[in-house]
This record gives sequence, C-alpha cells and structure tokens, in this order.
Amino acid sequence: MNTAEIIRSKKEDILNNWMETLIKNMPEVKNHDKTAIQDSVPDLIDAIVEVLISDEDGNIIAHSQKHALDRSRFDVFSLKHIIQEYNFLKKEIFRETDKFSDVDPGERDKIMFAFDQAIEQAAETFYRVKQGVQVNARKIAEKKADEMELQDENREEFIHSISHDLNNPLNAIMGSISLLEHEVDVADVKKILSILKTSSIQAESLIKELLDVSGISCREKLPVNKESVNLLDELETEIEVFRVLHRNHIELQSNQDRINVDVDVNLIRRAFDNLMSNAVKHGGKAAPILVRCDLENDKLKLSVHNGGGSIPDDVLDKIFDRYYKLDKSGKGWGIGLSFVKEVARAHGGHVTVWSNKEKGTTFELVIPAK
Repeated sequence: MNTAEIIRSKKEDILNNWMETLIKNMPEVKNHDKTAIQDSVPDLIDAIVEVLISDEDGNIIAHSQKHALDRSRFDVFSLKHIIQEYNFLKKEIFRETDKFSDVDPGERDKIMFAFDQAIEQAAETFYRVKQGVQVNARKIAEKKADEMELQDENREEFIHSISHDLNNPLNAIMGSISLLEHEVDVADVKKILSILKTSSIQAESLIKELLDVSGISCREKLPVNKESVNLLDELETEIEVFRVLHRNHIELQSNQDRINVDVDVNLIRRAFDNLMSNAVKHGGKAAPILVRCDLENDKLKLSVHNGGGSIPDDVLDKIFDRYYKLDKSGKGWGIGLSFVKEVARAHGGHVTVWSNKEKGTTFELVIPAK
C-alpha cells in the first residue's frame, strides 16, 4: 500500500484525531458546529493525495485559501491558530503513514512541501482579509458616526458594531477575489462567483439599511416605489440563499398559489432578510424556521417564526426602537428591526412580535395588498 492509499483509507481516522487534538488545544471550538470547523479540511486531505499521485498542487492552493477564508469568519481563530491546525493535521497524517515501514521517504517530503504551500497560502489570505477588510469597514463606520454626531460614549460601540457586521460579507468578497487570482476549476469558479454576488448584495443591503434608518426622522417615511409582483417567488429566492449560507431547515407556507401584491419589492426583500437573519441568529442552526405569506381581507401577512429562546416581556415594546439592541454583546447595529418597522410604516402597515419559551418567536409584517 503506497502513501496515497494509506492516507485515503485512513482519512476518517485522520479527521477524527485531528478534531480531538484541535478541541484539546483550542477548547473554544467546541462551541461551533463540527462540520463548520472541518469546512475544507477533508478536501485538503484529498488535495494532498492528489499531490502524491500526480504532483498537481493547484487544489492545495485553492483549498488552503478557502480554509483561511472560512476561518476569518470565526472570532476564535487567529493566524497562529491556522498554522497550528495545519501542523496538527500534518502530525496526524504522519502518525498513520509511519505505521507502515515501506513508505517512500520522497513522498514524505512531498507531504511536507504541500503543507508548507498550504500554510503560506492560508496565512496570506487570512492576513489580507483581516487587515484589509477591517480597515475598510472601520472607515465606513467612523464616517457614519461623524455624520450622525454620536456622543463619545456611543461612538466607539457604534463603530465596533458596524465593523463587525460589515466584516462578514466583506471577508467573503475579499477571500473570493483572492481565490480567483489563481487557477481554479470551472465548477469552483461558479461557486466563488455565487459567494461574491450574495456577499456583495448583503454588504450593499447593510449599508443602505444604515443610511435609510439613520437618515429619516420620526415624521418622515422611506420612499416607496411600488410594482406588482408575485411575492412568493421573491421570498423563495431569498430563502434559498439562507438555506445555502446557514443550512437551516426553512419552510415556506401560504394560503395561496400566487400572491400578487403592489409593494416596493426591494424594501420588502430587505425587511424579510432582516427577519430571516434575526431568526437564524436567535434560533440556531438546529431550529427550523417557518415562513408564512398569506392574503387575508386585502392584507398581506408575512411572518417569520423560529423556535429559539424567547424575548423578555419587558423589552418587547422596545425591540423596534432605533439602535436598541437585545444582544448586548456588541454584535449588530440595533437597526435591523427598526428598518422592518419603517418598511411597514412606509407601506401603510405595521409589524408585531410574539414570543414565549414554549412556542418560540414570531415576527409578522402586515401591509395593504393593494
């Protein structure tokens, strides 16, 4: 049995032992989904096998860059941790191959060189994403904080919140661009372009949302450009993005086959994305999300339900206030639900919320259908 065959046959053992070593040395990763932590590591092992068989190292570069991009989204990972991960993986591979006395020393050198390449590419990608994106996001936040003339005690918290939220889509954009700078398969190009498109839309939506909500007074309304649309089609498109990004079980139900309404579809879409993001964040990956879109008595009723923890009664009447944050961890701008409220108000409707420990939380947007 040659080295490539050994690694391929022992791939599951290598992954399990690597995960145990990672948890032992980085206990904070236990709070994250195992699949998310492994992300591109199984593909990286396959790429090492490919190097041993054909000397092709293109996939090593692509998968190590993807690994770094994924890691940039986790607060617990630093550049040091990424290097440790690769060293742990290399150690587990050698642990398995060293059990066989007939392993070619030249193939061991190939594995060493493959890991050197992986570490180099991952480190460069991670550094570029973290450094470049954080600077850009903070500049955006600082500029907006100055325009809003926030007081010192709120200014830094506001800047930190915006920087944190903008980092997610911008990290994906920067990392995807880095991947495209190297040769990749056609199938991978399509995936990368899909990530770029989705992330660009998310970043644009976040920025528009901030500008819209912070730029209007309590007496003004968002400008509305209505058009007739089948809202079920629009919702299904948005839901599919959430299924891909977050892997939640999401179900769309309706009392109609088609729901044709006159609305500003861009505003409704962004409000819906806010409600979905809220459901994903507070419901967790394991909690299913139920979306209902019904027509009742010439009114459109759009609701998003998650089975996560309940919202305390004493904050239910504050949750739609501008800049109010239920999560005090510093994540979020405190404008998402406020934006939903403004969208409903601009359409002549309203938004409500119900929450309890047994049934979870439901947000419902109600507006005239015509």
